[in-house]
Amino acid sequence: MIVNTTRITVTPEKRKEFFQTINQMLGPIRASEGCLSFNVYVDSFDENSSLLVSEWDTEADLNIHLRSSDFAILRGAMSVLGVQIDEYRALIYAGGRQLCDGPRFSLNPL
Repeated sequence: MIVNTTRITVTPEKRKEFFQTINQMLGPIRASEGCLSFNVYVDSFDENSSLLVSEWDTEADLNIHLRSSDFAILRGAMSVLGVQIDEYRALIYAGGRQLCDGPRFSLNPL
């Protein structure tokens, strides 16, 4: 199983737009082949920071998603709305965990 996490921070005035975009993308992404789950968690100390966590059956499934139009929309929204974005990927296997090289994507425009 592959776990992909993205931590994103948006400005307060862009928070509503960010969640509108995320909410529209959850269904299509969750329906992608190999997607085991895709969830968004809000930081309890900073409501403008969120963690996106997706679990994929295989790395190939994740890579297909990363080349999809759904991901292009999501990444575009994150690039436009985010002030800090960090993405990491981990390979989970029976008996332990192996961290793949990360971050895969990082944006710090400010």
